[in-house]
Amino acid sequence: MSYETIIYEKRGPVAYVTLNRPDKLNALSDDLQLEVRHALEDAGWEDEEIRVIVLKAAGRAFSAGFDITAGQNINAVERRARFLKGKTFSGSAWWDVFWNNPKPIIAQIHGFCIAGGLATATFCDLRICSKDAKFGAPEIRTGGPYIPAVWPWVIGMTKARELLYTGNLIDAAEAKRLDLVNEVVPADELDAAVERQALTIAKLPAATVEYNKKLINMSYELMGVRQVVERSMELEAMALASTDSSPEIDEFNKVREKDGLKAALSWNAARFADEDAWFKKSRERD
Repeated sequence: MSYETIIYEKRGPVAYVTLNRPDKLNALSDDLQLEVRHALEDAGWEDEEIRVIVLKAAGRAFSAGFDITAGQNINAVERRARFLKGKTFSGSAWWDVFWNNPKPIIAQIHGFCIAGGLATATFCDLRICSKDAKFGAPEIRTGGPYIPAVWPWVIGMTKARELLYTGNLIDAAEAKRLDLVNEVVPADELDAAVERQALTIAKLPAATVEYNKKLINMSYELMGVRQVVERSMELEAMALASTDSSPEIDEFNKVREKDGLKAALSWNAARFADEDAWFKKSRERD
């Protein structure tokens, strides 16, 4: 298969899947998601020589999230319907290819890793980032819910509430403190750090790594993570359909329709200028 939105390479026991829409900050378009799924299925289930998968990105950011340039009227069900074709029925099919993949997946993160980009990275097994990385769910400020919300399991309920109620971003140091990432390194050492971790895992017996991943997944599934992920699809669809009771979303969409997406995002950013300035100063003091 030839790819247009990703770069897919295999180097020894490691497969590298690179998001390659740098001009769009690697926004997750439908085509990109389909190509990532194809590559992950090939590396995870088809190629027995591959032991570890690395998900990385070209340009100055890991990912700005799901591509919203196609229009605000596309709902959660429509966005994911293409992933159900020929597969086991699941409303969370995009996440399943990460969670159920028999090979461990390392997210190599730099720059912005936000919204759906962060959700995607969170479903990877390990996350290693550069010091310039920024994380968060700013899409909630424009009405887009952070779905599926696995943060309560990853960073704890208290911090998950704060971030999902405010849309604030956190830096790499805070992400490490919260165990959102495994390691933080200087930008020029990121490739080497990820490769070192990948090659270490690749030395282990493949069956041992696969079944240890199944064991960890099973532990969280017994705590209900699978049910939450599936139910979150319903919550997302309802949230996106609730614009009549959300004047902020309605105004955002009006600005977007009249002046374009960039103008709408600028309008929304201005609403939170005081909060963002305060938050930035508080982080600098810390």
